[in-house]
Amino acid sequence: MLTATLPRRKIFDLSRGFTLVELLVVIAIIGVLATLVLVQLGTARGKSRDAKRISDISQLRTAVELYYDDNGAKYPTTLTCGVGGTLEKYVSTSNCPVDPITSVAYFYAYNPALSPTSYHLWIELEQKNSSALNADADLNSTGWQGSPFNASGAGTEACTAAYASGTARDCIYDVGQK
Repeated sequence: MLTATLPRRKIFDLSRGFTLVELLVVIAIIGVLATLVLVQLGTARGKSRDAKRISDISQLRTAVELYYDDNGAKYPTTLTCGVGGTLEKYVSTSNCPVDPITSVAYFYAYNPALSPTSYHLWIELEQKNSSALNADADLNSTGWQGSPFNASGAGTEACTAAYASGTARDCIYDVGQK
């Protein structure tokens, strides 16, 4: 007896793949995790920029103090770097440091106008709870020449101005000599 053999059909096993719902759940979980990482990355970047600001202010403070020692106990009336600048021999770069977001020079005030014996350097930080704010000067340079600021105003360092990015500035970090 002859039996005809029919070609075998391939039967697909549906249990080997993922369902659309499973894939969407995994994609949603990955999206949530990526969002959390990006939020934390933004905070870390803000802290990094604040650390740079504090380092820059420290560098400028050292340069201003060296200028004071070399120039008859008088602080400079301008902070300029590079060839012919007031801080030329005290800073290692040809340009004075600037804010990493706004690219604006750090703020400097001096007093009295003709032969400064006091100075105030300041910048606004992004991070409200920066530990550096526990050791800054909180000077009041209202009425001084340059860019004065009253950091000790109502006992607070809160600011309401905003960076170019639209985020609110939170705190003032300042150094100086009264």
